[in-house]
Amino acid sequence: MPWGDHRSANSADSLRLAAAVAEIEGLHAALQHTTDPGRRRRLRADLARAAARLASLAAAPPGAIPQQARGNSRRGRRRAALVRGARWLADRLG
Repeated sequence: MPWGDHRSANSADSLRLAAAVAEIEGLHAALQHTTDPGRRRRLRADLARAAARLASLAAAPPGAIPQQARGNSRRGRRRAALVRGARWLADRLG
């Protein structure tokens, strides 16, 4: 691997998190562009479920990140922000 190329040891976890975030972004975009009240209710329910799923994925312990480096790395800070955001969404929409 070249010097600047970095692959995570737990890329499956990262892909799951990215997929959950993308799902939330898509649902949020759809919610912003719809005017039908029934569709808005369904999208809000789907968004709440997706937020809860993201919170559970983000709270799961990562396999390859050492405990002492988890909060100091960019990945650790991003994971913590994802957990906080997902919990906020779940509390607000759930």
